[in-house]
Amino acid sequence: MQFEMISTFLGCSRVNVDGRIFCSVFTGQEPVGDNTANTRGYEVTKIGADPEVFDQLHEVKAGDQIKFVALLKKAAGGKSQPYFVGVVPDQKAASASGSGASSKPAADK
Repeated sequence: MQFEMISTFLGCSRVNVDGRIFCSVFTGQEPVGDNTANTRGYEVTKIGADPEVFDQLHEVKAGDQIKFVALLKKAAGGKSQPYFVGVVPDQKAASASGSGASSKPAADK
C-alpha cells in the first residue's frame, strides 16, 4: 500500500555498487518528545528510495518541503520502514508557472 509522506528535504545520493544502483534520501524533522532537549537543529533520517527518485529531485533545494510517495518495507526485528518510490509533483508551483508563462507574453504586447 502506497501513501504520501511530507518531509523536509536535506539531500539525496545515488551510488552504483557492482552494477546495482541504490538511492538514499536524507530528510529532517524538528525533534519531538524526549529528543527535544538533546537535539539541536533537525533530526536527520536516511530513507531508501528507487533510483528514479534521484532524477525527480533535480530542481529541489535543501530545506524544501517535499511530498514523497512511499511504501512500507520490512526491516530488521520485524519492524517496517518507509521506502520512497516517487515524488508528488507540486501542483501549486506547476499551476503558478503555467499561468505566469501565459500572462507574460500578453503583458509584452
